[in-house]
Amino acid sequence: MYRLDIAAFILLLMNFINKNKLFPLSRKELLLGFASGVFLALHFYFWIASLKYTSIASSVVLVSTNPFFVVVLSLILMKEKISPKVVIALIASFVGTVIITASDGNLLSEKIDKTSLFGDILAIIGAFSVSFYFIIGSKLRKNMDTNRYVTLVYTFAAIFITILAIFANEDIIHYSSRDFSFIFLLAIVPQLIGHTAFNWALKYLKATAVAITTLGEIIGSTVLAYIFFQQTIDLWQSIGILFIMSAIVISFRYGKV
Repeated sequence: MYRLDIAAFILLLMNFINKNKLFPLSRKELLLGFASGVFLALHFYFWIASLKYTSIASSVVLVSTNPFFVVVLSLILMKEKISPKVVIALIASFVGTVIITASDGNLLSEKIDKTSLFGDILAIIGAFSVSFYFIIGSKLRKNMDTNRYVTLVYTFAAIFITILAIFANEDIIHYSSRDFSFIFLLAIVPQLIGHTAFNWALKYLKATAVAITTLGEIIGSTVLAYIFFQQTIDLWQSIGILFIMSAIVISFRYGKV
């Protein structure tokens, strides 16, 4: 909630200071912007909740299945043609994801308990939600600049998730200054820089291609886990990373609108 609230506040403040015109917006743009914001909020709501019940690796890998949902939704909702080379990228990303998942603590051989299963389901719902976010974003970004789009969507997402948190009876006040410093960093780096970069790319790449690039999160989390938590990267993880990197390169090369 705070991640989105802070990001939205900063954007609104910057637009006010720079006297940028965010309006007028058509009714269709407002409705699609609201829908995109809701799905972004749901993505964070379910994905971050999943971290309480399942491992970081499982959560990140499962939430990164969003390209598969994006492809299906693009075919059904937008009748979008998928380049054969992007299909190859999807296959490569799927193989890489499976390899990393299997190698992460031998997940395939472990007995699945109900708690982990619940967390996995939450992560998958998070992936499904962000897929709609990308699909709607690709539609809006065709005629809307990045600043207007992210300000609109982040603001709607912030309002929606704040209402969710209040109705869920969450304690949203009693955090330490250290907690808030990390929350502030979440708003600045992953949200304002990371997600905004994805939204910028939606004007120039198909939603499918942009969704595939989010698989880089698996690589990033693996590398950072090694740096900060001394979690080593084994051979199979390295192979999986290479598959995913190949998928990202292919999606950028052949996934242009």
